[in-house]
Amino acid sequence: MIRYIWIAAVAFVATASVFFIYYYQDRYVRPEDMSPLDISIEHLEEAVRQNPDDPAARVALAEYYLGKELYSRSLEQTDQVLAASPDYADALLIAGIAYTRLDRSQEAIAAHEKFVALRKDSPMAMTDLALQAAYYFLGENYNKIGQAQQASVALESALTINSTDADALYQAGLSAQSLNDHEKALGYFNQAVRFVPDFAEAYAGMNESYSALNQPDYAAYASGMQSFSLQDYTAAQVQLQSVTRSLPEFPLAFYGLALTYEQQGNLAEALVAIKTAARLAPDDFSIKQAEGRIEAALKAQG
Repeated sequence: MIRYIWIAAVAFVATASVFFIYYYQDRYVRPEDMSPLDISIEHLEEAVRQNPDDPAARVALAEYYLGKELYSRSLEQTDQVLAASPDYADALLIAGIAYTRLDRSQEAIAAHEKFVALRKDSPMAMTDLALQAAYYFLGENYNKIGQAQQASVALESALTINSTDADALYQAGLSAQSLNDHEKALGYFNQAVRFVPDFAEAYAGMNESYSALNQPDYAAYASGMQSFSLQDYTAAQVQLQSVTRSLPEFPLAFYGLALTYEQQGNLAEALVAIKTAARLAPDDFSIKQAEGRIEAALKAQG
């Protein structure tokens, strides 16, 4: 799963770079020339040339480069800002994300740890999505370098701010796996796929943990859902049909099979499977939602 949290992260860093964009638009660009949100790279680069000591101008350009996946160029701008102002939070977060994308984990960790230190005691910390993003990236990078305990601490902090972050749940599952706590890992992976039903990597992690716990039928379920997530619906159908026979009281297997039939256009079989799932788990919102959708699609077919 490709993570695009940096889009949200940069949006919530602070208002400095956003203010700069609107300020620049109002000051230098005629309204008829372009939309207020359509700031080109040329305008941002020109703003830096005109005001090379303006950190907001450089952060805005760094943010633009980050969005265009020009990570090294983004870092050139944040380096300039941080050389003059080492505690400039916007630049620290953007730099940390760019380092992450370049697989420079140690440098990413240093930037994000500093950002966290600056923000964690704020009165708004529990709703600070930029802080949540920094905790997430700390966890991802600690996982990359094999420091699972540190990753776990950071990811728990991220999930305290946003418990529905599927990527943080997935990374927390990886940390738990590395610490040989497969039951805990499964809890995280199962939560992750509740929010992102086609999260292939989470199902792969689930498969590994079920296998480690010697639960082959549940591992087969995870494998089937991984096939579903990768849009290999034929393989998913075969695998999940087998699981519904070996685990006839497991509602998620029937739910996954229903989703698979739905994608194949076999709505009649999808309805049978989802009705079974609903009988086994009558209070499951996702199953209820799928049941309503499949019934509506069948009705529309006449």
